[in-house]
Amino acid sequence: MNILTNFYKLFVYTFILSIVSSYSFAISSDWSVSETSKLRLISPYSQNDAKNLLIGLEYEMEPGWKTYWKSPGDGGFAQSISWENSTNVQNVNIQWPTPIEFEILGLTSLGYQNDVIFPLEIELEDESKNTFLNLHVNFLICKEVCIPGDATLFLEIPSGKKKLTDNYFNLEKALSLLPKEDFNSSYIKEINLKNFSDDQNSTLQLEFKSDKVFYNPKIFLHSPFGLPVVKNSITYSNDNKKITTDFNFDKNLISEKKFPLEIIIKDKNHNFKQVIDVQMQDQPLTLDTNPTYFYYILISLIAGLILNVMPCVFPVLSIKLMSVFSSEKHNTRVSFITTALGIITSFVLLGLIFLFLQYFNMSIAWGMQFQNSYFLIFITLVIFLFMMNMFGQFEIILPSQLNNLGILDNSNNKYLKDFFNGFFATLMATPCSAPFVGTAITAAFTQSYTIGISIFLFMGIGMSLPYLLVAFFPKLINFLPKPGKWMVYIKYTLGFLLLATVLWLLNILSNFFNTYFLFLLIIFFLVLSYRKKIPFQRNLVTILVLFSIISLPSFKVFQQNIIIDNEKDWLNFFDVEIDQLINNKELVFLDITADWCATCQFNKLNVLNSDKVIQLFKDNKVTLVKADWTRPNPKINIFLEKYDRFGIPFNAFFSNNFPEGLLLSELLSEKEIVNVINKINYE
Repeated sequence: MNILTNFYKLFVYTFILSIVSSYSFAISSDWSVSETSKLRLISPYSQNDAKNLLIGLEYEMEPGWKTYWKSPGDGGFAQSISWENSTNVQNVNIQWPTPIEFEILGLTSLGYQNDVIFPLEIELEDESKNTFLNLHVNFLICKEVCIPGDATLFLEIPSGKKKLTDNYFNLEKALSLLPKEDFNSSYIKEINLKNFSDDQNSTLQLEFKSDKVFYNPKIFLHSPFGLPVVKNSITYSNDNKKITTDFNFDKNLISEKKFPLEIIIKDKNHNFKQVIDVQMQDQPLTLDTNPTYFYYILISLIAGLILNVMPCVFPVLSIKLMSVFSSEKHNTRVSFITTALGIITSFVLLGLIFLFLQYFNMSIAWGMQFQNSYFLIFITLVIFLFMMNMFGQFEIILPSQLNNLGILDNSNNKYLKDFFNGFFATLMATPCSAPFVGTAITAAFTQSYTIGISIFLFMGIGMSLPYLLVAFFPKLINFLPKPGKWMVYIKYTLGFLLLATVLWLLNILSNFFNTYFLFLLIIFFLVLSYRKKIPFQRNLVTILVLFSIISLPSFKVFQQNIIIDNEKDWLNFFDVEIDQLINNKELVFLDITADWCATCQFNKLNVLNSDKVIQLFKDNKVTLVKADWTRPNPKINIFLEKYDRFGIPFNAFFSNNFPEGLLLSELLSEKEIVNVINKINYE
């Protein structure tokens, strides 16, 4: 009896174990493990009774390692799967999640990093039979080096009524990451394609229309013959619901006249795919008149004009207007035109430099020169000399030897000074921003290069308008009061304004150097402004002082050891992760600021530090995070680029319902903050 009982128990245990083993085997295959990655197959069902079966090919890679999309770009190759040794399998089709762009070994590629699941559509020969998968996968993963992979994966799925497994939800999540293909299930309304060719290049021009705004979209192309990753410029409509972009390729790369082109567009509002049949045509690219272009031009003119009344620039304009009393009308007209040319030239030059850096994917930002200590020393010296000039202690005169050589006569000297006054005004304008300035600069860095340089050009024209107005209508000078004692008071007033500017710049320099260096710097400035009768001695002293100014910052004894001490109730951006705060269901307000940003200080004094806003933050339990960008920091650069911002101030709210953030205007107001918090609370 005991023998029969034990035999019965053994039979039951064996049967249960076989069922569990079969069920577990049907859930997933064993991992195929390599040095930096592992692969397996996962099934959402333990049994199958359908003609088409959906399973997942799961990759787990070590942090930082990447594998490739079906159009890998400049380097790498896409995975391939063979199933010849499988049973009851007619076809296997890979579904590709939307890729990301990355750079490996200097080559720009498209693919995936860390973990990814590729849904596989398995077409069966007979749904009533058991299915045995024997898939052979060839793949490539890369980091600093590339390692080819080779995996053979087995998975048996019995026939029968479908039963869910734990992998069902993982596969459903993977399916949700696939780009949508139905216009009715997406905000995308329409995608149009035009193509143009000349003797050397082929251009694919895409137009996207949507019910939602586009927000820094990424566009990926796949063709049967593969295409490299090229930098494409994007032109936005006024409401940001329509974009146009050009992809320019070497003509030899497009090896077929007619081919299907898969287009994927991805941003926070869109993840959509469409396949369009392309018929290449030998037709030159035509530039259509775009009303958006004129909108950006208007914004740029207004932005440049506004800069004249910003505190960074207004003293320079005032000094220039004062100069009309010491000049003849003809000389005044030429002088003002020369200054305007200086402003316009400097804006175009800045635009070319920024677009050059952008082309080579270097970090760029409006006002970033104020993060350079040597530039700050130089600009502080120039402002100091202007100040001493207002107080009658110093005159800016080029060396007399140049005049003796005939290189510069007095009139040329004057006009050269006027031209560089325009350059100086532009440099002083960059830390000042306003709503129009932020819009224009963002457009310049996100549109085509033609629009970008046009924006800088017309910002320069806008800023130079007061000078051009006086130049073309010199009779306007008659509206100014006649020369008199009041000019002395105005001159000294401007001197004190410039003194305030010097103190402001020294405060910014205190983020880089300690008080010993700042004290020596002031002494050096005073030496430079001290006039000697003997030219040789004066020039020798000037050379020694300038050499000292350039060399001293390199000594560590003068360098400032920065300890970022955020204000009370504010968290340090570098010590927290915004995503983690959002996951904790906190309402987060982020303020990216800098000591050199005049608009940031205005927002701080008039809005963020107001009693109403402080109480509003407390009542709504807002977590306050501050990022100080006075000195360069790559984390802030990357964060701003993510939102297509190329300058500060940057202010935004983040919450569980708005993980991508709700961006605020450059020039804050209490009403705007109240409205945004109400919107977050309502939704």
